[in-house]
Amino acid sequence: MILDSLVTNLSAAVNMLIKQIIITESIPFDIKLSHPAYTIEQSVAETKETMAMENMTLTEVETQMLTDYANGRISGDELRKHIFDSVTDEDRGVKAEDI
Repeated sequence: MILDSLVTNLSAAVNMLIKQIIITESIPFDIKLSHPAYTIEQSVAETKETMAMENMTLTEVETQMLTDYANGRISGDELRKHIFDSVTDEDRGVKAEDI
């Protein structure tokens, strides 16, 4: 509807954008990251609460690791390693007598 009211169409608008990129050697409008709706602390608390609703609790160490990950202090690989290392045979559905 907007393009119609401007007496153009999507194809013409895309062509105009491409021409402006070539002419200005830039994107002719601001591109911004939106600010997160929650602080890191709120995000971690919400994650903890969501997991608790599923009867999965996070330890203080795990909560701190989530906070550290969100702040860029540990990598996703480190976090995954901790998670995989903490999974027990019981968690996997393996019984002791089956081992």
